[in-house]
Amino acid sequence: MSREIFYDEVFDAQVHYRILLDSMARPGKINSLTLENIQPPAGINRASVLIGMALLNADVSFDAAGPYADEITRYLILNTSAVSEEHRKADFIFIPGDSEARYILEARTGTLSYPEESATFITDVKEISEEKIPASIALTLKGPGIAGEKTVFVSGLEEPLLEALKEQNLEFPLGIDMILTDGNDHIVCIPRSNRFSYAARTA
Repeated sequence: MSREIFYDEVFDAQVHYRILLDSMARPGKINSLTLENIQPPAGINRASVLIGMALLNADVSFDAAGPYADEITRYLILNTSAVSEEHRKADFIFIPGDSEARYILEARTGTLSYPEESATFITDVKEISEEKIPASIALTLKGPGIAGEKTVFVSGLEEPLLEALKEQNLEFPLGIDMILTDGNDHIVCIPRSNRFSYAARTA
């Protein structure tokens, strides 16, 4: 495992951070986050890695879950200098979309005095689309940044994670922000300020 030499820590980070801000300000909007030359380890989407590059540094902590968690952790430490921490205390948590709901239920939701001290989840799914796709959940968001409501279709995301996210986000401004990424370098955000519902999986 080696450090990413094609990633520009100033230019690329700024570009990707602006995209993240746009996605968070417009929940349900599908954006793309890509950089062809990086070589992330198995078990994490490239867009998730680029989010890590943009948000992680030596002053924040993160955790990674899933069968490739050790490799992902070493890679992110090498490329961001962030601190590895268990999920109950971590600032950023990288998980697959089929992870156990406890990761969300046990994560930080901030305090009324410091709501910004909540955790942010970066969640790998298979596909995100504005059109109906096989074996997907229809995810409908309402709230700030959305005129009316916005629906996206997501495959590879398990319903218990969404139920846990709903539970943790009942008492805004407390709660958890979630960023979904897919294998096509797409991202979509579910901020804790928004409410969402979802329909059963489409065939």
